[in-house]
Amino acid sequence: MSQLVTFKIILAILALLLLFFQIAIWRRLRVWVQKTKFKNSIRRLYFTTLFFSQSILWIGVFYPGRGMGGAYPEWYIPIHKILLAINYSHLFWILPLAFIWLLGFFLKKIFSHKNTKAIDTDTKPCPTLSREEFLRKAAGATFTGINLLPAASSIAAISGMFLGSYTIWLNEKQIRIKNLHDDLKGLRIAQISDIHIGNLIHEKYLSAVVDTMRNAKLDYIFVTGDIIDNNNLFLPTAGKFIADLQKLLPWGHILGIMGNHDFIDNGEKASQSYGDAGMNVLRNEFTLLKRGKGILQVVGLDYPPITIKSRMAASKKYFNTVKKNLREENPTIVLNHHPSDFGYLKNEKVDLVLSGHTHGGQIVLSKNRDSLLNCGGWLYKYYVDLYEENGVQLNVNRGLGHWFPLRIDCPPEITVFTLT
Repeated sequence: MSQLVTFKIILAILALLLLFFQIAIWRRLRVWVQKTKFKNSIRRLYFTTLFFSQSILWIGVFYPGRGMGGAYPEWYIPIHKILLAINYSHLFWILPLAFIWLLGFFLKKIFSHKNTKAIDTDTKPCPTLSREEFLRKAAGATFTGINLLPAASSIAAISGMFLGSYTIWLNEKQIRIKNLHDDLKGLRIAQISDIHIGNLIHEKYLSAVVDTMRNAKLDYIFVTGDIIDNNNLFLPTAGKFIADLQKLLPWGHILGIMGNHDFIDNGEKASQSYGDAGMNVLRNEFTLLKRGKGILQVVGLDYPPITIKSRMAASKKYFNTVKKNLREENPTIVLNHHPSDFGYLKNEKVDLVLSGHTHGGQIVLSKNRDSLLNCGGWLYKYYVDLYEENGVQLNVNRGLGHWFPLRIDCPPEITVFTLT
């Protein structure tokens, strides 16, 4: 099964899951909506939004990335971002709300137990609420608020999307490399990653990236995967971007690797296209960068197929095929898309690993990298900035693009390393 087919199946499952979830939310909110005088307008707005947000998912299933003729018109892009924000905000709440609903179902069963004692019909009803009725009303109000969480998240996401920072961050860092020859000291290398060129990352934005890098006085550019988003329709745009970057390097080269998104459509064709545009695509191989008497080994690892049972085991196998040809006396930099592979690379004789994939989490609510408020840390041990273990360094780039157009305190990043 190809990665494109797998991508379509996963997207179809998510689209159906989202549809059932949104209908379930409506069924729970319907009683509250019917009490308002705008009930018909609210119902029309809800289901119109549901229809269009579902539509962009199914376009992705049957015709990935090629909706609206392959590139969305400028006027539609803000609308597309809003629909994406709604989809992702609802998907985020599927599991926690499903758990809360199940918990509420069992609690309702417990508290709705009927008192079987006979009731004196001559006694006037007490004007106060019974404990059962109080709990039922309190639970109803609570669950109404809980069911509004996806809508609140959507509003927050849309606000952050349009009010957040679009500034591209040129992040300067000095990296100390052990045994680095004096002739290589002061070498300036830019790392870019996760560009996701597609309907939402287009030539206007890419031109701004090139302009940001123009005065950085770079010797080399390393690209750590996910150049395109999900199909090869945008390879010409990617090729122009790579060619424009090459013009910034009159004496240097662009070295790059493939990420998981580069393989979704046709990875072999994408790799060839990047190479034709001027990028040296390293696929489980290495190259030597030389200046004077200094030699730097740069290894590039491929992204294992999605069908592989253990991605990290496959990555380690890739590295083992390369390392037997490396010379220990020369410093080594490894380009590897997925940062989790640092789990084994930190035990190898390498000096620096450059990764991406996580986008820095995109939503950062705490300056403390280990805080639970930063969702990147929920999924990855290594997800942003510089780490060092066993004398091996790892840098995880925040990425230039996105799979969801919202960044909060996590700007798109170009990392510029000065080797010392």
